[in-house]
Amino acid sequence: MSEIINTSGEADTIQLTSCIARIETALINNTLFPAERKVAEYIIGHPHEVTTYSVNELARVASASEATVVRFCRALAFTGYKDFKLALAAESSGAVSIIHEDISRNDDVMTITGKLFRSDLQAIADSLQTLDRQEMERAVDVLSSALKIEFYGNGSSAPAAIDAYYRFIRIGLPATVVTDSYMQAVSSTQLKKGEVAFAISHTGRTEEAMFALRKARENGATTICLTSNVRGPITEFSDIKLITTARETAFRNMAMASRIAHLSVIDALYVNLAMRRFDKAQEKVHQADNALNERRKPGGAYRI
Repeated sequence: MSEIINTSGEADTIQLTSCIARIETALINNTLFPAERKVAEYIIGHPHEVTTYSVNELARVASASEATVVRFCRALAFTGYKDFKLALAAESSGAVSIIHEDISRNDDVMTITGKLFRSDLQAIADSLQTLDRQEMERAVDVLSSALKIEFYGNGSSAPAAIDAYYRFIRIGLPATVVTDSYMQAVSSTQLKKGEVAFAISHTGRTEEAMFALRKARENGATTICLTSNVRGPITEFSDIKLITTARETAFRNMAMASRIAHLSVIDALYVNLAMRRFDKAQEKVHQADNALNERRKPGGAYRI
């Protein structure tokens, strides 16, 4: 598996990634090639047996080539088949709690609530494993010294982009946010070297976001994407790729779990950047708090 970010302490058990959840996410998001889908579907149906198979044996029973099996594993952010099989074996032995519950129309209020909460927790845990340490560190380095940071988000990704803008500007970072596709096209052409275009897209296929990143890169800006699709075409226009994972179901077709994962990444970047420039960030937070407190006083909104 690519190098991942680990924390220590009691939370370690939840950070183990569910292989089955990753496979189901890839199938739902249609991020696998046809030959890889055959491998995925076989594993979903025979997870325990697969833990005993060699790469050659899995290729044979799934009617695929060994190269396809290896590509499939890498598409799920594993370094290869051995890495994948070790994770699957740990999951099959019960070391990992697999959370992939569909919502039923017969579920009561608290059952639905519990399933949603567990799905969100799993999305965060899985994303912690798929995030690449080097990419996160590069993102923090680039963002901390950026002359300007422009966030792009369309549709259900717009709230995450707005949240990122709010957090970043609060600690004094030169951030803006653009959620209108026309303005994204225009604004991205004005970016230059030393500035950053940061697009958020669950599917990794948002045409407007890809266009904006392409124009920003052409003008010398550094481009970053935050997506749940490791193979999304948006990665082709991104210098830094932050990949999360989340399993959506038929009743969660608005990228709800992935939205939680994206917000968690934004939070992680925000805190890392605040620590990186601690004194300046603290000063800016105090200034913002003072302004808000003044505005909340009677007549504060009208003072000049």
